[in-house]
Amino acid sequence: MIISHPATQNDPAKPLKTHLYNVAKRSRDLIVGMQLNLSIITKTDLADLSYMIGLFHDFGKATTFFQNYINQLGRKSPLTYHSFISAFVCFHIIENLYPNQIRSIIAYLVIKKHHANLETIGIESIAAIKNIPVQLTDIIKNASEEIHTIYSNLIPDMAETLSSIDLEDIAETIEDMPDYLGEQMNVLDSDQTIELFFIVNLLFSVLIDTDKKDAARLENQYFQDNLKEPLNDVFAYLYDCQAKDLKKFSPEVPINALRNKFLNDIIHNDQIKAENHFYTITAPTGIGKTFGCLAFANQLIQKLPEGKARIIYCLPYTSIIDQNHAEFERIIRFVHKEAYDDKPERYLLKHHHLSHKIIRNRVSTEINEISSYKDYLDDCLFVESWESAFIVTTFVQFFETIIGHRNRLLKKLHNIVNSVVILDEVQNIDPEYYQLLRHTLDVFGKRFNTYFLLITATQPEILDIKKSGCIELIDSKQYMKHSLFNRVDLKIIKKGQSIDTFIQDFCHSFSDQNTLIVLNTKKSAIKVFQELKAKIKSYKFVCLTTLLTPGDRKRKISQIKQAIQNNEHIIVVSTQLIEAGVDLSFKTVYRDFGPVDSIIQVAGRCNRNGEYGINGGKMIVVRLYNDKNVYYHSQVYPSILSQYVEKTLIDDSYKKK
Repeated sequence: MIISHPATQNDPAKPLKTHLYNVAKRSRDLIVGMQLNLSIITKTDLADLSYMIGLFHDFGKATTFFQNYINQLGRKSPLTYHSFISAFVCFHIIENLYPNQIRSIIAYLVIKKHHANLETIGIESIAAIKNIPVQLTDIIKNASEEIHTIYSNLIPDMAETLSSIDLEDIAETIEDMPDYLGEQMNVLDSDQTIELFFIVNLLFSVLIDTDKKDAARLENQYFQDNLKEPLNDVFAYLYDCQAKDLKKFSPEVPINALRNKFLNDIIHNDQIKAENHFYTITAPTGIGKTFGCLAFANQLIQKLPEGKARIIYCLPYTSIIDQNHAEFERIIRFVHKEAYDDKPERYLLKHHHLSHKIIRNRVSTEINEISSYKDYLDDCLFVESWESAFIVTTFVQFFETIIGHRNRLLKKLHNIVNSVVILDEVQNIDPEYYQLLRHTLDVFGKRFNTYFLLITATQPEILDIKKSGCIELIDSKQYMKHSLFNRVDLKIIKKGQSIDTFIQDFCHSFSDQNTLIVLNTKKSAIKVFQELKAKIKSYKFVCLTTLLTPGDRKRKISQIKQAIQNNEHIIVVSTQLIEAGVDLSFKTVYRDFGPVDSIIQVAGRCNRNGEYGINGGKMIVVRLYNDKNVYYHSQVYPSILSQYVEKTLIDDSYKKK
């Protein structure tokens, strides 16, 4: 018997035929289950191509070289490598079936790198090319019968087909592939070229995810039909909160009344439709955007085919994921109750590079029994492929998946297709990437039926509104200009000052109960923190930078919040990590010079809840330079941004009336 994977402690060796058919069938089923609007290939043809890729991806394992190695009868060598020979054979098979079409090149690309990172076609080494005739001859001689049983339904005489491959011109065939690909792409327009990029990545994602899970013998029902579960009703949760704490959640409280109007404006927007793929919410800090985005997602999902759309909620920093995840968890636990506690990751998953890769209660274990390393690796496969109904993650995880090439990240791309993606605090995306995202998100949204909500208090011009047909879910002006959000008196100190002068002036003039100082670099933040702490003894000091672990940042933010609630005297020095989504409110805020959206975001930490009265918060923008007379903002932001800020903030002070 030719095998694909050796026996384990709990499972027998897996026959190659079984593995290939499992991967091929699962790959095709995944594509068939998607809602797609492709222009360069039909969904049926894409599903068939996915099946072919799955059926050939481990073809090269049929060599005696690989079989001896996997059965511990021989050593690993270049002749045991199977991806290249598998890709080369699949290229020829598909080219014979569908001549002069791009699908043969796509299959070659996907299979060749399915154990590595996805790359474009390159020059192969002479040694690797010379191995193909040896491997193929070996398969024809020693594995023809087994190969026939695997592929006979597709190709009646597989041995003859393999023998017809010209082994003399392998190098020339591979050398011609880039030109061949170029010729096929010449007939595509720019959007179709982007679509092709996503098609390749999607097929790669489907292959590597199904391949890894089948190899691990993962037949787990933990996530089955989780996208068909009842929606997470924001309003039912809020009504429950109101019943438990009427004083805090009473609709008679002005800010609560405004928040309720905000939610109702969103869910009653009649433009939330399956045919509209792009939406924005631009609203002030404190209006309840976290609840708003979930209310929107629920409203949209009801308009989509059942069981297709998961929610993917993305934030710029790991430092703010915990508090948002906790808020979502409270809502989801309220809706699903014991079912959530029994299988929490079925409903909600927090995923970033430092999060625990655990699917709780996926396998039954005895009390106090330690899970095996195999269970941990299996959990990683599920976590990294985003099987949950609701994902809370980072921009890095999301964007490096849809516009990336790394194997581990691309594994989850197929589970992003058809999802509702919420990009919160999008102003933190580097403007350098706006044009890239403008084109790619438009194609990914429309051609792969994926839905995007961009949400922030300072909406950047990422989307092409006319082309994408972007829907504004609320009238942002009525909220931005509302008197309840007259919270901050902004002062601009345009003249530059050294960081030492700033520290000296602060020590002489500051007397408020609490303050936040936001600086542009970790080095300047640490310097200000250390020197102020040494000079001012009557305040509690906290420093927040990305040098802290996420766990430490979480604890410190919790300590800051508690200190403010207890009316303690506290001074917090931070980098820009506090700009987005951190639920803290200070009476006074200082911000080193930066982009307008960053200044506005930091202002969202000043008198955040209006507890200091109308315009009771005080924010001062300063312009600091180091001991070499170099402005700190120039070390972080492009000079063009500084010029825009100078042209925009022409007055010395700003106050809403």
